[in-house]
Amino acid sequence: MRIFAAMRPLALILLLSPLFLFAQDKKEPININHADYLDYNKNYANADRLIGHVSMSQGNTTLSCDSAWFWKSENRMEAFGHAYLIQSGGITVSSDYMMYDGNSKTAFAQRNVRMSDGKMSLTTDVVQYDVTNKIASYVTGGKIVDGENTMTSRSGSYHTKTREYFFKGKIKLVNPEYTMESDTLNYNGNKKTAYFFGPTYIYSADNLLFCNYGWYNTQNNTCQFSKRAYILSKENRIDSDSFLYNRNTGIGRAFGNILLRDTIQKITIRGGKGVHHRFEKTTLITGDPIAFKEFEEDTVFIKAKFLFDKLDTATNKRTLAAYRDAKIFKPDVQGVADSLSYSLSDSVIRFFYDPILWNESNQTTGDTIYIFQKGRAMDKMDVLQNAMIIMKEDSLKYNQIKGKKLNALFADNKLYKVHVRGNGQSVYYAKEDTSDYMGVNYVECTNMIININDNKVKKVTFLVTPKGTFYPLDKFPEEKSKLRGFNWSIDKRPLRKEFLRK
Repeated sequence: MRIFAAMRPLALILLLSPLFLFAQDKKEPININHADYLDYNKNYANADRLIGHVSMSQGNTTLSCDSAWFWKSENRMEAFGHAYLIQSGGITVSSDYMMYDGNSKTAFAQRNVRMSDGKMSLTTDVVQYDVTNKIASYVTGGKIVDGENTMTSRSGSYHTKTREYFFKGKIKLVNPEYTMESDTLNYNGNKKTAYFFGPTYIYSADNLLFCNYGWYNTQNNTCQFSKRAYILSKENRIDSDSFLYNRNTGIGRAFGNILLRDTIQKITIRGGKGVHHRFEKTTLITGDPIAFKEFEEDTVFIKAKFLFDKLDTATNKRTLAAYRDAKIFKPDVQGVADSLSYSLSDSVIRFFYDPILWNESNQTTGDTIYIFQKGRAMDKMDVLQNAMIIMKEDSLKYNQIKGKKLNALFADNKLYKVHVRGNGQSVYYAKEDTSDYMGVNYVECTNMIININDNKVKKVTFLVTPKGTFYPLDKFPEEKSKLRGFNWSIDKRPLRKEFLRK
């Protein structure tokens, strides 16, 4: 009998609903659809008590629970136990407790909160949901799963109309291929793009990406980073003002104040622009690039219009190539060429197309030159075509060695022996034990070996069909004083200051 008595207040409520709407400035009322038991309790702030399979609705929003208190005059309710809010469009909010304000159309859910729109799911302890604008907000920590992406943060909001997420505080986005951590992040579920506005780290098995501002498309794995970003891998670290990066292709483009560092092999490259290939382990740097390798006591500098860095995964050693107007500065040797390469696996420096090298007061030219190092010192040098070594005596006198090819040996970074192979020619000024010159030797010989001490020719061994003349100094013909191809280019010799940034 009591349940029928309980229905009388319900009938009265439904009967008076139009009057209630008018009194509330036509606010849309919350309607009671069903309850196993309903009672009016005037001692509890004029609230209705609904128990068992409770169902209430407002427009296209339905609320259900195990039990509820309903304040009709205030157009609000409190739901307890298996509370559900269901809105058209597939939006659901569930919790152990929920308070719903029908005037502001706002739901406040607490304990074991779960929200879904069919594409994403949100779990948290407390959420506020704006029914009209379809916005869910939380401030006590939450987790959102959207496809392959799982996002957690201290606070956040989700706009179901635009599928936009706004996160703040200890944000973590986990994808099968990487993990992203940030402090402020927006995520667009339709575009599958995350936008970050503070320090952000993206971790993967291959590298770490960092920036202070940028975006990341989680669907095609493309991203843009700015405000001093960097990519850190097992092999190196690349810093730049901004990056464009495609994780699928492994190609990254860097712009502004590029700094590439290999901390193990102590190589650093600076430049204005760069292209990095993660899978090929290569980096191309342009924009007035400069590279330098540090040793304990000195530094090697290289510059050109283009610098190309490649890692050999078999040896874990790098090769640095310089193209167009290449220059190198070492304390023991300086050089210019159209291009050069420096292999750290065998410590060989190769110069191509019109190279010129200087060692002490010696100048070496040829079509191609190889320098072999032992430790940090020069060990030997091969000049493969059109070889010539010029050793300056004074402003008017130059010892010269020329041949089709030549091999030079060094000790303590000093030239001590030259082996000429093919079309050999030499001009050297012979001295007595004093500083006086005895005369000049002009020799042509297919092959020859020249021994040098303290930058002076001490002995020449002629191996095949030698032909030579010894001239007194005052009788030496001017036309023979400089071999064909002689070009003393000391003005092109690089100086250390050219490689130092202002």
